[in-house]
Order: sequence, then C-alpha cells, then structure tokens
Amino acid sequence: MKHRSWRSWIKALLALAVVAGYPLAMHLLLTSNRWPALTLLLAVLPFGLGPLMLLVAGQRRAALLALAALLAAAAWGGGALLRHPDAIYLLQNLGMQALMAAVFGRTLLPGQEPLIAQFARRIHGADYSPRIARYARQATWAWTLYFLAMGLASVLLFVAAPLALWSWFVNFLSFVLLGLMFAGEYAVRRWRLRGVPHVSLRRSVALYWERPAPDSAPGSPWPR
Repeated sequence: MKHRSWRSWIKALLALAVVAGYPLAMHLLLTSNRWPALTLLLAVLPFGLGPLMLLVAGQRRAALLALAALLAAAAWGGGALLRHPDAIYLLQNLGMQALMAAVFGRTLLPGQEPLIAQFARRIHGADYSPRIARYARQATWAWTLYFLAMGLASVLLFVAAPLALWSWFVNFLSFVLLGLMFAGEYAVRRWRLRGVPHVSLRRSVALYWERPAPDSAPGSPWPR
C-alpha cells in the first residue's frame, strides 16, 4: 500500500511539473526569440497528441491520415513556421478554446440536453428538478461563452499587444481566469440552488462511472 501511495504521489508530481512547466517553457522561448526551432517543436507537440490518441483508440487509418496532414503542413510551410512559431502557438490556443466551446455549445442545440444538465441528472438522481435543469442550461451557456471570449481575447492581444503580454495571457493569466470561472460558477450555483442537496467530488465521479457516458465529451464543471 505504501509503494502504491508513493507511486501515486510521484505520478501527480510529474503531471504537475508537465502542466506547469510547459506554459513556463513556452513563455520563456516565445519572449526570448533565441531558439525558434525548439519553440516550434514545443508549439506543435500538442498537435501530435491527436494522431496518438486516435491510434490508442484503435483508429489506425484516421491516425495515419492525421499524421500525414501534420507532416505535409510542416513540409509545406517549414520555413514560415520557423519564422513565426508564435502563430502556431496561437492556433493551438485557439483550437483548444474552440474545442471546449463546441463541447459545451453543441449540447445547447435543439433536441440536445445541455452538457452540465447531463451530469446534474446523474448526480442528483431523483432530486433532479426543473429548477436544476434551468440552472444547468444557463451554466452551460456561461461556459460556452467563456471559452469563446477567451479565444477572442487571445486573438485581439496577439494582433494588438506586445508578444510578451499575449504570451503572459495565454500561458499564465488564462489559468487564473479558468480557476476564477470555476469558483464563480460554484458560488453562483450554491446561491441559485439553495436547499438543493450537494454531493462530494468523489461521489460525483462514482455516479458518473456507474452509468453509460453521454454522447458529449467527458468533463464538466458541475461536480462539487
């Protein structure tokens, strides 16, 4: 048991080092402008995770097509990419914001159940009510608009502000704003849903895995 506990701590520390170290390294490389090749390599690294995830999921043909597309893009614009690795990092940031906005936003279409409502229904079970459903839809809208606003702010800063300021925004401030969004949504939820039973994060995760996952992508700010 002790060995397992130490392994868990080591894995958590390594994950934290990667999560914290990657944006720090990108900020230093972007603002120093000394190692364009290394900057480009780190900027495109997350794009390579797509083919890898497809391969792990058993989608070999899709993984090969995605890898071929990446290699073709690198071969076609290699020189330009080396001169503007910051533009690649902008595309990476925009892609992530757009993906998250789509994950939440597509569940707001007619005939769909809002993403947060899907999790709320599982968490609250028989206590799920129209009051919770209304708030869940509003919260899904809030998260959709948040990710769209973050993408727009990134573009505006990239175009109009110094590179160092834009890099500081996408590599550091965006994480602070995400944390504030979580905290703000949690506070509003507790106020709007006064009297509604709350469950722990561990229980929320257990309830999620007890039932089939929804069609939408996993992950929700709903658990408490």
